[in-house]
Amino acid sequence: MMKILEYARKGPILRHPLLPCLSSYHTINLTNGCPNRCVYCYAQSYGHHPGWDKVVFYSNTLDLLKTELPRKRQTPRVVYFSTASEPFLPIPPILDQMFDIMRLLLDNGIYLLISTKCLIPDHFIKLFARFPGKVHVQVGMTTTDDAIRALIEPNAATVEERLGNLRRLVMNEVRAELRMDPLIPELTDSMDSFISLLEKLAETGAKNAVTSYLFMRYGIDAPKKLKLGEWSFYKMAKRLYTCRVTDYCGHGVIWIPDTEYRRRKYALLKEIAQANDITLHLCRCKNKDLTSECCHPQDFGNPEQSQLSLLE
Repeated sequence: MMKILEYARKGPILRHPLLPCLSSYHTINLTNGCPNRCVYCYAQSYGHHPGWDKVVFYSNTLDLLKTELPRKRQTPRVVYFSTASEPFLPIPPILDQMFDIMRLLLDNGIYLLISTKCLIPDHFIKLFARFPGKVHVQVGMTTTDDAIRALIEPNAATVEERLGNLRRLVMNEVRAELRMDPLIPELTDSMDSFISLLEKLAETGAKNAVTSYLFMRYGIDAPKKLKLGEWSFYKMAKRLYTCRVTDYCGHGVIWIPDTEYRRRKYALLKEIAQANDITLHLCRCKNKDLTSECCHPQDFGNPEQSQLSLLE
């Protein structure tokens, strides 16, 4: 049984993410904890993580934001939802406040960058459609096999619900793309899996995707017991997680799959994406040995770059 714990937040609501690649943005985490129970979740390593059976809801966030926003010397350009929580938790009071927060930001001319693995309610999409070009949504999904999805993301939205997110966003002319992250070697990165996922993406009308592999680091409880048929995460990781990155996002140490393994798989993925008229980008934070690309839009919220892209 999921417990919802209401707390009054102290301190500023709008914060700069610690990750250098997102540090020019602001972020808001309305909650701490998540019922999706993704087996690879990095937020579990945070000291303030409440555990899998609890969600901390900062119920005064909207009131504090209404006070904080007018006092800002410079209005935030982009707010990212969210670095450590799921923005569309299917919990009515949380969804209600999230809607009001996003509407407040949009009314103040602030761009929203959103990453989600949950079902997006229709009234949010209708809100986004009222602000053309102001919202960019990344829908996280790495497989069209709902049995595998249930294995690695037990309580997240189904495959069809996430494809439905993309269809409805595109239909309402909201910027949307697929976030194929994290790929898990030999589980979600076969040729058949890539073809199925990108063909389904093309059917939604979305034209862009970003991708990267699962990383591991100290503090994250790696899913060592994860198994499916003959496949075992533990056995796979012992063979493939041999690449050590010592400056992940400017600090910290992570382990990722072998360089040549990733190079080969990304080349295959890009070929399949191109065949489906989809533009694919990699995450440079976890793939500095392979790319300088970025897993979030570089022109988003930047009027000068957006105008330049129109004129080119």
